[in-house]
Amino acid sequence: MQPERPLKKVSKVTKNKIIDINTGEIQEEEEIINAYIDKEPDYVKIYLKDIVALNDLPKGLDRVINVLLKVMSYDNMIILNSFIKKQMAQELGYKTVQVLNNNINKLVNAEILFRKGTGTYQVNARYFGRGHWHDIQEIRLQQVYSTKGRELKTEITYKNDEPSQN
Repeated sequence: MQPERPLKKVSKVTKNKIIDINTGEIQEEEEIINAYIDKEPDYVKIYLKDIVALNDLPKGLDRVINVLLKVMSYDNMIILNSFIKKQMAQELGYKTVQVLNNNINKLVNAEILFRKGTGTYQVNARYFGRGHWHDIQEIRLQQVYSTKGRELKTEITYKNDEPSQN
């Protein structure tokens, strides 16, 4: 059984001005209505099959990306040691960890992951981001086709912030 998510309090304030036609007196009436709704959970929203197809990667790498994103931190970093890799290989049904390593190398070559050090990768923010939903005002993904090829542009606008482009 999953724990219950906290509810978000939403208030609506309505003001009505009432003018007494005999005296011209302005009377104001205020009503506050409180409601409680589910909070938007923290999540990563992605379309893995599209990313694999757009980067001309072999089928099945979407599953690899999926297991990698499960361990991604809020700064888009993935730290992998031999124990974690072994667990991932088992989850993916691979007979050896080397198959996982080969697929990670394909993701590095496609610039979906950037190798930062031994067992340390940064996920390309053009494709993925992780954070608190309440910090994000708008996410826009644009596909641009030109004579130079295909390019994906992501624009994330955070509340009280200027748009950041990747």
